[in-house]
Amino acid sequence: MNKNFYNIDEVSQIVGEQKHTIRFWESRISKLKIIRTHSGHRLYDYENLLLLKKIKELLEVQKLTLDGVNDYLSKSRIKNNSLNENIVSNLKDLLNTLKRSK
Repeated sequence: MNKNFYNIDEVSQIVGEQKHTIRFWESRISKLKIIRTHSGHRLYDYENLLLLKKIKELLEVQKLTLDGVNDYLSKSRIKNNSLNENIVSNLKDLLNTLKRSK
């Protein structure tokens, strides 16, 4: 059973970043659009997860700044649902691991 939305705790585990880091990225990365519940809780869809993994890769591997990440995402032809297939595979593996650990 695949979930349609994930809360920030789940996203933090999947992406491997602290919640405050993810929230900071939201404020600085224009392509990152999240959904908020009526009570203000953040909800992330699958495309958000892929984008967060790509952001992390750009920051850690390619050593871009957040402004550089914004420029890269706005100039590239990458669409949220067609990000690096390797990231998609890794994300699916992480999700399966989380499901087994419950």
